[in-house]
Amino acid sequence: MNSVSNCIACGNRLIGKQVKYCSVACKNKALQSYPAQKRRGLTRKLELVRTFGGSCSICGYNNNLAALTFHHISEDKNFKLDMRSLSNRTMQAVLAECEKCILVCHNCHAELHNPHLDLAPLLNEAGRSDR
Repeated sequence: MNSVSNCIACGNRLIGKQVKYCSVACKNKALQSYPAQKRRGLTRKLELVRTFGGSCSICGYNNNLAALTFHHISEDKNFKLDMRSLSNRTMQAVLAECEKCILVCHNCHAELHNPHLDLAPLLNEAGRSDR
């Protein structure tokens, strides 16, 4: 028997073994809509950022959730940890993937992926070629 008498999405009366939703359409509207996925992804990211120390592991940046990301330090990457993956995969799968990562800000992440673009040597080379 259901403990809730009305659908939490539309308010229609629940019947039979229905517990929260009266139909698949109501369940999808509540759980699979873009706003629901975005909310779930942000909630999970905040939880993961807290778990991984709450700041960039290289420079200590901790001002904005959107500016923090997970950098894979292992070659064994099953999927990227973007908002879509955070909201649509099981938390167990996301945690397993996060264990292969370090938390970094976007600036440090860009430097990790592009060490050959270090500005000081590039400016020195450009200065020499202008003479």
